[in-house]
Amino acid sequence: MVEHTIRSTSPKERIIAAARERFLREGFSKVSIDELAADLAISKKTFYKFFENKDDLLGQIVERILRDMNAGFTAIITSDASFVQKLDQTMAFVGRQVGRLARPFLQDLQRYAPHYWQRVQHFRRQRMAVNIGALFDQGITGGYIREDINPRVLLMAFVGTVESVINPAVLSQESFSSDQAMRSILRIFFHGLLTEDASRELMSLQQNQTSQSI
Repeated sequence: MVEHTIRSTSPKERIIAAARERFLREGFSKVSIDELAADLAISKKTFYKFFENKDDLLGQIVERILRDMNAGFTAIITSDASFVQKLDQTMAFVGRQVGRLARPFLQDLQRYAPHYWQRVQHFRRQRMAVNIGALFDQGITGGYIREDINPRVLLMAFVGTVESVINPAVLSQESFSSDQAMRSILRIFFHGLLTEDASRELMSLQQNQTSQSI
């Protein structure tokens, strides 16, 4: 199905689709223009008709990835689904998207294309903050998120955690993948760390401490 779609689109779109698939899976540093041209049975002249060089191609792929992620977030958040449904859809969507960003690709971005890595970081800080912030606001307004949680602190903590963990320098030292890390972050923020019994015990201790300090 994918192969048929690639063959039926324009040469430029075929190049972007094939390169995106290989770059995400293998990283881009080891994939040459010659290899891409051979994969698609096109000449290098055709490649240079649409792209100045591999960096230009990479930049367009990065922008499309970010555009697709933003569109996916927006579609979920602006839908008529309930907050809990939106939260579930967001967790699934983010898990899928982050799962596609394999470690070699992230490492290559940081090492060989820091200008595009900074673009990704900027997107995380700005667009993800806007989208996730809107979801948190809906949760607070609808009574799904506790009123004693400062929404700004919650948003900053979430975005900061994603930025610090889904990072090539961190992932290269750990056994978990970016997808596994993201799913754990989502579970921690939206399900919590403690079991129900432990949560009740902690709440009781905090209430006792508060009454003793009065």
